Amino acid sequence: MSSPEPAAPGVVIVGAGLAGGRTCAELRAHGYEGRVTLLGAEAVPPYDRPPLSKGAAAPTTGDLGFDFDQLQVDFRPEVTVTGLVGASRAADAALRVRIAGAGDVAAEAVVVATGATPIVPAGWSTGPTVRVLRTRTDALALGELIDVLGPRARFAVLGGSWIGLEFVSRLSAAGQAAVVIEKAAWLLPALPPEVGRQVRHWCAEGGIEVRLGLPVDTVTSAPTGVTVDTAGEQPLHVDAALVALGAAPAAGWLAETGLGMSPRSGALRVDQHLRASDPRVIGVGDAVERWSPRYRAWLPGGHWQDAMDAPAVAAQSVIAAVADAGPPTVGYDAVPYFWSEMFGHTLQWTGFLTDYHSARLVVRGDMAGGAWSVCWLDENARLHALLACDRPRDAVAARKAQAADLSGSPEVDVDALADPDRPLRTCLVASRGG
Repeated sequence: MSSPEPAAPGVVIVGAGLAGGRTCAELRAHGYEGRVTLLGAEAVPPYDRPPLSKGAAAPTTGDLGFDFDQLQVDFRPEVTVTGLVGASRAADAALRVRIAGAGDVAAEAVVVATGATPIVPAGWSTGPTVRVLRTRTDALALGELIDVLGPRARFAVLGGSWIGLEFVSRLSAAGQAAVVIEKAAWLLPALPPEVGRQVRHWCAEGGIEVRLGLPVDTVTSAPTGVTVDTAGEQPLHVDAALVALGAAPAAGWLAETGLGMSPRSGALRVDQHLRASDPRVIGVGDAVERWSPRYRAWLPGGHWQDAMDAPAVAAQSVIAAVADAGPPTVGYDAVPYFWSEMFGHTLQWTGFLTDYHSARLVVRGDMAGGAWSVCWLDENARLHALLACDRPRDAVAARKAQAADLSGSPEVDVDALADPDRPLRTCLVASRGG
C-alpha cells in the first residue's frame, strides 16, 4: 500500500489586518481549496483600525468577525516574521517564510499584508507617557493614559498628520489642553496647503495650540512628564505626547529577497495584478506600492479602501500563481480614496494629484463656514482631485466620474463647478444638463 502524497504547502498570508483577513475570505470565495496559513504579529484576529483614532477604544473595537474555522484557515497569532527565502530565484525554488524562533513555513505563494508601522525618529524616547497610535493595544494604552492623567493634563501631538489631528480633535472635545507641533508650514503637509490652513482654524476654535515650521529635535520621557526639544525655541514641558509623524510600510523583512522595492518608501512594489517581481509573491494593503495604468504612477496602498477592495484581485493572482498560470484578466486600479473625521467634520478625498502648484483651484462653498469642497483641476479643466468637507454627494459623484474616466480625471464645466448649489454630477462635461 502506497503512502499518501504530502499536502501541498498552500498559501501563506503574512499580516493579519483587514487586508490579510479579506484575502483569506476572497481565496475561499474564488474557489481555492488548498491550505491557507495566516500569520499575525498581534495576539488577536484582524480588526478595523479607523475607529481607534476617532474615539475611546475598547478591547473589541473594530472587530471584523472573521470565522477562520469556517474558512479553514490556520491562523497563527503573535508571530514575528523575519524574512522570505526563495523569491526572485528559479521558478522551481521553494518559497519559505522565516519565523523568529520557529523555523520556516513553506508556501506555494506568499501574500504580503504586513501593513505599516508608526514613524519614530532615532533618539526619541518612547515610554508610558510618549505613545504612538497604530494598534488596538496602542489605543487602549493611550486611553488609560488620558484617564490616569486627568482632565488638567496637557498633551503634545508631534506631527500634523491625520492620526494626530483626529486624536487632538478627541482631546478638544473633552476639553483637554494640547499643542500640535508640525515642522511643515501647514497641517496635513501631504495635502495642498488650503486644507491644512482650514484645519488649523478648527484647531484654534477648539482651543488647540498649533506651532508650525518647528522641527522637533528630541523627545524625552521622564516620571514627571515629557520634554520636547525644538529647534531654536525653549524646551516644551507637557504631561504626555503622541508621536504622529505618519507610518512607514512594514516591508523591511523583504529587504534581502531581491524583490522590487520602492526607493522612496521601502514598500514592496506590485503590478496592477498586485504581483511582485516574483509572481508567486502578491502584495496588498499598506505594505505595498501598486502600479496604476490609469495614472501611470506608483500609488501607495496605505488606505482602508485598498485593504478592503484589493484582496479580491490579490486572491485571483494567488490562485493563478499556484496554478502556474498567467495573471487574472482583471487588475486593481482603483481611484485613491480616503476619509477622516475631526472637529465635528467629515473629510473625503478622492483622486490623485501629482503637483498642486500647477493645479487650478476651485472651491465649492465657503471654507470659512459650513460645508465645502476643494477641487484641483489641470489646464484642460480636468478634475484630478477633490476634498469634500461635509459634502458627501460631491465626493461620491467625483469618485464615480474619476473611476469611469480612463485617465482618472474627468472634464468639468468650471463655471458650473464653482456654483455650490449645482450637483457636481451635472458639472461634468459628459453629463451637462443631466
